[in-house]
Amino acid sequence: MKHWLASLVVVMGFARGARAQSVEAESAFRDGKRLMGEKKYAEACEAFATSLRLAAGTSTKMNLADCREKNAQLASAWGLFREVVIAARGDDSLAALAKVAKERSDKLEPRLSYLTISVPDESRVAGLVVARNGTDLDAGLWNRAIPVDGGTYTIAARAPAHEAWSTSVEVAMEGAKETVDVPRFKALPEAPVEPEPEPSPPRPDVVVETRRASTFTGRRKLAVGVGAAGVAALAAGGLLGWTARGLEDDAYALCPAEACDDAAEANDLVSRAETRALYANVSFGVGAAALIGAAVLWFTGAPVALTPTNDGLAVAGRF
Repeated sequence: MKHWLASLVVVMGFARGARAQSVEAESAFRDGKRLMGEKKYAEACEAFATSLRLAAGTSTKMNLADCREKNAQLASAWGLFREVVIAARGDDSLAALAKVAKERSDKLEPRLSYLTISVPDESRVAGLVVARNGTDLDAGLWNRAIPVDGGTYTIAARAPAHEAWSTSVEVAMEGAKETVDVPRFKALPEAPVEPEPEPSPPRPDVVVETRRASTFTGRRKLAVGVGAAGVAALAAGGLLGWTARGLEDDAYALCPAEACDDAAEANDLVSRAETRALYANVSFGVGAAALIGAAVLWFTGAPVALTPTNDGLAVAGRF
């Protein structure tokens, strides 16, 4: 009892003499000490672990080791005590702390529980990965008794082209020696290889002799006729307009004043001129409409050639 109290005094004294290297680490460290006093060991361990991550320190590690032991995490506590012993080597200021850490680790060692993951040679297929509680284990740790905290452990293994495997094992808090054997893996059936489809033979090109379609289709011939009629109508309109203008000039020449002796003949000439002008306008309208219709017939009557091909018919047209 006296020996245990002496160890605790050393740990507490060293903790008071050391200071964390950051505000956050110091705050977490103090929370850990407070929670330890309240015997909330699980929460205290988390606080010390946070402080250690933020600012590594031997005193913090020593307090975390003490907390782990009180929280019945014997393997974790033993490992931390051993780390303190190693870190204190060659540092006289840490000699007392190292002595306490060694004494406590030596006392814990006979109480440790061990878990061995046995991987026989026949189970070692290419690409094998073994994991403990989701963390892959280095192959150097296979077939070795490793100290572990008490609790439930899931051992899983996987390998390419083989069925995955897993199992669980319960390890007691103290003095247990458990072994998990990784079985021989069952190879997955190989997927059938689908034969590559043979390429289809190329279809022979269809050679068809095609004649060049005539430019003057039936519709284009009609367009020429309509166009000729339109030109004739325009010519007739021009002639009628010219003669109407001549008759009008003759009327004004015969009777230049409002009152003349030949007014009746002049009026007859004007009437004939107006009639011919009307016919001229009609002829111009008919001629223009005929030319527009001829143009439409010409462009819509372009020749179209259908040529058979491997993919169907090729349609070609020209103007």
